[in-house]
Amino acid sequence: MKQRDLKANDLEDLQQSLLKWFKEHQRKLPWRENYEPYQVWISEIMLQQTQVKTMLPFYRRWMEALPGIREVAEADEELLIKLWEGLGYYRRVRNIRKTAEMICNEYGGQFPEQVAELLKLPGIGRYTAGAIASIAFNQPAPILDGNVTRVLCRVRKIEDPPQLGDVGKELWRLAEAWIPKEEARNFNQALMELGATVCLPSSPNCLLCPIRQHCLAFELGKAEAIPASKPGKVPRQRYRACAVIRCNNKLLFSKRLENSLLEGLWEFPSVESDTKKKLKGTLEEHLERNYGIKVTLGKEIHQLEHRYTNFKTRVGFYPAALEVPGKETKETTSWVEIPKIEDLALPRPYRRFMEWYLEKFRN
Repeated sequence: MKQRDLKANDLEDLQQSLLKWFKEHQRKLPWRENYEPYQVWISEIMLQQTQVKTMLPFYRRWMEALPGIREVAEADEELLIKLWEGLGYYRRVRNIRKTAEMICNEYGGQFPEQVAELLKLPGIGRYTAGAIASIAFNQPAPILDGNVTRVLCRVRKIEDPPQLGDVGKELWRLAEAWIPKEEARNFNQALMELGATVCLPSSPNCLLCPIRQHCLAFELGKAEAIPASKPGKVPRQRYRACAVIRCNNKLLFSKRLENSLLEGLWEFPSVESDTKKKLKGTLEEHLERNYGIKVTLGKEIHQLEHRYTNFKTRVGFYPAALEVPGKETKETTSWVEIPKIEDLALPRPYRRFMEWYLEKFRN
């Protein structure tokens, strides 16, 4: 028996206590109505790095537009990106499209039930495969997200950072060993629900926990300190200068290139650097070289900051006006009427800027 294993009768009590609690306290979520695999899959992809209350409006909007997997496979990429706007991590939506096409073409439109087959699909890793297999098909497949990790670490007093290789392996082993084979769907969801609503990262509600009698961290009064956090890297600072070029009632936009961050989204012509020094001049050279626009940009009219996974960027916006539009490059450059900008899929900083711009220059 492994050092961290529960005794058989204790494990059974933990399972039954957690399942009973989940039956009484689970949140009412749309994909839990019938556990349709397509809905479970989309919910899991959207929930990565995103809380339920934040993702629900995006989920409902997506399902209204694309109620089934064939609609996704046949949808225009612009629509998919627009529906995903605001969730970030846009590579995920492109993988959704690839997976939908693969399921329709190779699996007859039906999701595979086994983890090994699910892992062959683009953008589906071990966690997502286990979530789909267990939640949609009640397969005894383990899952290990941040919420489950926290519960397992506290119950068995695993104090080392979960990111360490040996710790991660042990957590996956425990997650699999704890699953009651006939109740995988509800048990895995119960673990996630407990971590999301009771076993919180800070100030956990231990007295409301249905399995506290099995929790070593609670017994020792160390729940909030477990698991230990791995020191994070200081995000590097980047600077971006954007040209807000207006001609009559139109603004100039450029589409992000393939294999770049935020691929497929629309943005203002821009340049980026590790320093703000001479960035405005570099932007003017960029406009002349790539857009055929020779212009002197005005003073910065707005600035905002945005944080990505590994860096943060300070974005400055510089205005200019033209009497005659510059050239358009097929598919990657477009003069867009201001009322129609709402239809574009924009990165979050540009959406925030447009809200400010429309309010500031309403007339």
